[in-house]
Amino acid sequence: KKWRLSLTLPSWSMHQIEDRPRILRYFCYGNSLRISIIDGKSEKECKMMGLESIWTAYFAGCCNGLALFELPGFSCIVVNPLSKKSIETISDTFLGGRTCGFFFHPVAKEYRILNVRKVETDEYEYQIYLFGAKKWRKIANPYFSRRPTHYRNKPNKEIVDGNPAIVNDALHWCMNEIIMVFDIIKEEFSVRPAPERSYYWMRNLYVKDDQLCFCRVIHGEPLMDIWILEDYENWSWVRKYVVNLDWDMNKYPVEKNYFPLVWIMGNIRVISIRNKELVLFWKRRGIFSYHLEFNTVEKLHLRKSKMDDIIDTYYDWTCGFEAYNEITSG
Repeated sequence: KKWRLSLTLPSWSMHQIEDRPRILRYFCYGNSLRISIIDGKSEKECKMMGLESIWTAYFAGCCNGLALFELPGFSCIVVNPLSKKSIETISDTFLGGRTCGFFFHPVAKEYRILNVRKVETDEYEYQIYLFGAKKWRKIANPYFSRRPTHYRNKPNKEIVDGNPAIVNDALHWCMNEIIMVFDIIKEEFSVRPAPERSYYWMRNLYVKDDQLCFCRVIHGEPLMDIWILEDYENWSWVRKYVVNLDWDMNKYPVEKNYFPLVWIMGNIRVISIRNKELVLFWKRRGIFSYHLEFNTVEKLHLRKSKMDDIIDTYYDWTCGFEAYNEITSG
């Protein structure tokens, strides 16, 4: 079954951009799971039955308007924030594993969840959940020497990255100097080189206009490099944009815990990049729209939330922002 969403995006004049993606804001810390949708002009909370009873949830991924959250006790819940419905609760998840991908299979025409667990040193086993059959199974080639991880939340602890960049029927994760790839059709893993090696504050993969995109903030300079994979078959990258992040601190101040500019570079997260617009979340500074052609910046105003007080520690884990694409694939 496919869930088709038919909400029309409003029009706005900010940077002359007419199709800014919605932003999913999630918060689950100490009481209940709360979800809201930001459309560039306003933020609306998506109240749905059952969320108030979820006292702990971890964001695992977003696909075609559906959001996946992991719950304690090896279970997951899939929700549709626009329709305000809980689509499915998945119990008895792959024991000991963690979600590393949520995607729509273009041939089987169904949603699937990729899960990984450690078997022994440098060996990991992968299983997949089929929404049609409502069951788990091992993938065609279930063992691989790596698992997709990042350190965004806790510098001293690896976290399984459950939100890969999906393009060309494959999942892509950025892992230090390599990019790990999972072919959705063949159910096979491979490893490809990242565009460039260097010390960095932030680096990750995104999808820009159906092309793989690599964003990186390196040490030493307030600049963000944006690379586009223009030839997927030959794995040919081009550095397309360089974003100057040395913004006016008086116009765009840091709320508190001020540090020199060089230190706050590590607090930047890319939410989305589409057409000529880059949407950034900067901890303790706000959400910004940056026009890649005009090099202009505009701050998007959010309503106050108690999430703001704990976001430094728990961002990406129990609270954060994600691009919310309600277009159904396939």
